[in-house]
Amino acid sequence: MMTPARPTRRLLTAVLILILPVLLSHCSKKTPGPTGLSLDDMAKLQAMHDPWPSQQQAASPEKLPPDRLEALGDLALKNRNFEGSLVNYLQILKDHPERYDLRYKVGVIFLMSGKLEAAQKELAMVLVHRPQMLLAHEALGLVLLQQKQYAMAIDEFQSVLAQDNQRSKTHYLLGITFLESGRPANAIHELKAASAMDPHQVAAFIALAQAYLQIKDYRQATATLKQAQALAPQNKRIYLLLGSALAAQKQYPQAIEAYTHGGDEAQAYNNIGVHYFMDGQYEEAAKCFQRAIELRPTFYQEAKVNLQRALEKLQQTRQDGS
Repeated sequence: MMTPARPTRRLLTAVLILILPVLLSHCSKKTPGPTGLSLDDMAKLQAMHDPWPSQQQAASPEKLPPDRLEALGDLALKNRNFEGSLVNYLQILKDHPERYDLRYKVGVIFLMSGKLEAAQKELAMVLVHRPQMLLAHEALGLVLLQQKQYAMAIDEFQSVLAQDNQRSKTHYLLGITFLESGRPANAIHELKAASAMDPHQVAAFIALAQAYLQIKDYRQATATLKQAQALAPQNKRIYLLLGSALAAQKQYPQAIEAYTHGGDEAQAYNNIGVHYFMDGQYEEAAKCFQRAIELRPTFYQEAKVNLQRALEKLQQTRQDGS
């Protein structure tokens, strides 16, 4: 089936880039609490950290006080030195296993490092003892979202909003989860709330436009992308999505301009050619595919295949009309 070529989807990566600085900004806050781990629990925790082979070698030979270790860990975490921060936090947890604020940080480190199973275990442990810790619920929701456990992720985000409905980032995350799980109508509701609470959140407008595109509301998608464009005029993804929205409305010249502004004129002509083809305008489609090949002779095979299909359809149409 011929479909317009789309930009590579990096939605979850964009989510992490947007959300994790918020999570990290709270990592310096201490939340002391009761003890509750057994020696077996600590052994399991240490085993879970085994994928970091250099942590023992990296440890300081002299034992620093907990506040100094935490400061070093926070500094390393701020600089994205995940292994260094983990070493310092684990040193503290050996003597203070009740520090669930540190376990939250460890969970975030695993999340940022792509160790999702370890992150899920760590954050779940935090929530057993700190069920009201909204940041831990959000972080766990992010883990579940990346694991495509959408129903569980939705539960986490909704539990946060049940306690604080004014968290724009949580509305955004919930909207993304609905979008990824194929529920664009629900996504629209949450993403509209997120963009209303934070009108400068470009990512929310982009995701909202994607939801409108999924339900084929191209006018709303275009209007939403115009809002995003005003906030981030150099964002190429906005122009690629705008090209799709405009082409779906048969505004082909404007769509080519938008696609081209997105960074690839050859890709733009191929995409527009697909829209012409789907609209039954085979001659215009063939011209676009040919132009794509001329712009980049080594263009992917799809453009050549599309051109051949368009020429076959054009010939068939002419034969039927004669």
